[in-house]
Amino acid sequence: MLLLGLLAAHGAEGTVPDRAGRWLGDRAFPTEREADDTTTGSLATPPVPAWTVRLPGPPLNAASHTERSRPVVIGDRILVGSASGQALYALDLHNGAVVGRYPANASVEAEPLVVGDRVYFADTSGTTFCYTLDGEMVWSHRSNAPILTRPTVVDGRLYLTNVDDLGLALDAVTGEQIWRYKAKRDLLRVAELALYAAPAVLVSNGVAVFGFSSGEVVGLDAASGDARWKLAVGEGRYPDIVATPVAAGTDLFVSGYFEPLVAIDRTAHAVRWRADVGAAFPVLVHDGTVYHPGSDGVLRAFSALTGAEKWTWSSGTTTALTTPVLTDAGLFVGASAGALNLVDPATGEAIWTWREPVLLEGLNATPVVYGDKILFVTNAGNLHVMTTADAPRRQLQHRWFGRRD
Repeated sequence: MLLLGLLAAHGAEGTVPDRAGRWLGDRAFPTEREADDTTTGSLATPPVPAWTVRLPGPPLNAASHTERSRPVVIGDRILVGSASGQALYALDLHNGAVVGRYPANASVEAEPLVVGDRVYFADTSGTTFCYTLDGEMVWSHRSNAPILTRPTVVDGRLYLTNVDDLGLALDAVTGEQIWRYKAKRDLLRVAELALYAAPAVLVSNGVAVFGFSSGEVVGLDAASGDARWKLAVGEGRYPDIVATPVAAGTDLFVSGYFEPLVAIDRTAHAVRWRADVGAAFPVLVHDGTVYHPGSDGVLRAFSALTGAEKWTWSSGTTTALTTPVLTDAGLFVGASAGALNLVDPATGEAIWTWREPVLLEGLNATPVVYGDKILFVTNAGNLHVMTTADAPRRQLQHRWFGRRD
């Protein structure tokens, strides 16, 4: 099953480091461009293993091991968190060696964001950090609950949501709070239990779109935090909005964890069509098709215009799928208790499957395509890099780096 868990006591918030981040490398990152969210490259055929490394940090209890930090590639470095570490780590793109670290207060289980020469990320103590890429801490800001998703930076403001339904807007330069929005709890839910997750914030046309555990989606003025509109979307046992809303054309595509998927008109804020399926990860919208990674282990293709179902593909599990990543080879999609798969985007036919050869398998972080490489983290605590079959590569290797904190 998807290892989101139930919201529980958060524990101590930790202590904010009073020192600059310790940088171990001797080469600077390139800063001529913003790091891509996903760089679609030249993967035209199913990939083959290039190398594998264990994420930094001590071993975790296998019964609770979940890795949520999606890697980010910038230049010849990979930035990634670890459920057993207390830092964001920089690894060498060519072999996975640890070349730097950005200290945190607790484990970093969220994707980082690189903008210019700054890297923004958050940890499970609820602290958000801004570092320079060469390792100097610029600022930190503390909230009251774990943050498990990447921040969003638009027009000099940083937006994020923690697992306690708190939305924040911070000054991206100084870290000062600009405004906050606390969503109301759904009192009809038993014991007010909520999934241990929260979506990233979508900012579009001056509106910051937040999703909350009540199943409500809220559009706030990006500058002031004033509510522009609200819409109840999520339904069922787990109505939580944990998949980041996606804007495409005149529509906003939103999924509750249990159900439904809806297409919302961005002007009227009314539902145009719905499908009774849920998701834990955002949809992919491409060329008039919505690819929906179901929380039931089924990938579905819908017409973006009408909501008509085009095809379905089953992962063979009943666990949540990651956001599909489109390449020339097809759609790469992982299952949180299954394999990495390659699916034909036109027909929904399976092309290729790769399964980690250990008991604790599955992906709780969307794969990343960078040039001719695909990178993904598994719940076994491994970072895998694969590449096209005709590209130069090293033999598959497993390395244990031990504790790096």
